[in-house]
Order: sequence, then structure tokens, then C-alpha cells
Amino acid sequence: MISSEPTGKFVVHRRSQSTAMGILDGFFLMRIFGETTPGDIYATLECHQLIVAERPRGAVSVVAIDSTNSLPSEATRRASVEVTKKTRLQTLGVVIIVLGDGFWASAFRGVMTAVNLLNQATYPRTVVRYEEEGVDWAIETSGERNPRYRSALLAALAELRPIVVAHGPSMTVPTSMLSTPRS
Repeated sequence: MISSEPTGKFVVHRRSQSTAMGILDGFFLMRIFGETTPGDIYATLECHQLIVAERPRGAVSVVAIDSTNSLPSEATRRASVEVTKKTRLQTLGVVIIVLGDGFWASAFRGVMTAVNLLNQATYPRTVVRYEEEGVDWAIETSGERNPRYRSALLAALAELRPIVVAHGPSMTVPTSMLSTPRS
């Protein structure tokens, strides 16, 4: 049966120089657009706890990664393994969306797929190229039947894009957007 109830409100819980994350009902969304730190990874625990408090069954994670990023540091990988161990019982699935075209993006998707194969998680996980494909997979994996989730999740991913502020102290610019000034 398809639910006609509206989705909840998307709430952004954290923005840093390299990541943004938030929750929408039983979905955790994260966008990575710079070098991710262990602190960014540990911050995902708060979002997970908020979802599980309302939905004990768990959450589906949707992680969009800008393919211009480098692979995470050893400390960030260790933090990711630790967080995965803490959240695995209430994780319904994880989709990693590696954005971009070309060799590096394709190689990055290959590396992430290999990591998924080596990871002994018991929940479904996949790596895809397009946000729409990732969102559709997340909705199907969650068991949700509300057709409004597709547009709500795509809008949430768009809201997590980096904020570029031209003036003021709260400037957030991902390193992938920095360029050498022209003379």
C-alpha cells in the first residue's frame, strides 16, 4: 500500500568545511565535498541516535561524495569502522553515491565497491553514480511506500551542497571549488 502522508521535515544537523549531514524521517543523509575528518565521522553518531529514538527499526544512509575528493586518511577510516560497528544493528542499508564522470570517479566507485565487499556488514549496501539512483535504492531498501520521498530526498541532498558565502566570517568553501586567481 502506498502511503499518502507527507514526509517529515529535513533537518540539517551539521556543516563543516568538508561535510554536511542531516536527517529526514528514517533516512540519514551526508554530503562529502572535502577532506573528511574523524570528527565529521563521529558526528554521524548523533544523527543516528536521533533517528533510532524515533524509529527503533533503524535508518538507511545516503552518502553523496564529490569525486574530486581524495581517499580518506587512516584516522578517518578507523573512525568509520568504529562508527559502523556502533550503528550496524540499526542500519537498514547504505548507499554511497560517488558523483562525477571520468576515470577518477569510476576508480573511486570501484574502490568503494571493493571496500563494501570486504566489509562484513549484514545490511545491504551499494555504490552508484547518480543521486536519483541512490535515492531510489534507499527508498526501496527502507521499505517506505511514500512516493513523496523521492523528491524530498533529492531536495535534501541539494540542500546539503556546500554553502559559498562571499563575505563574512562563516565562509565555507570546499577545496574542490578553489581556483587560482587569473591575472
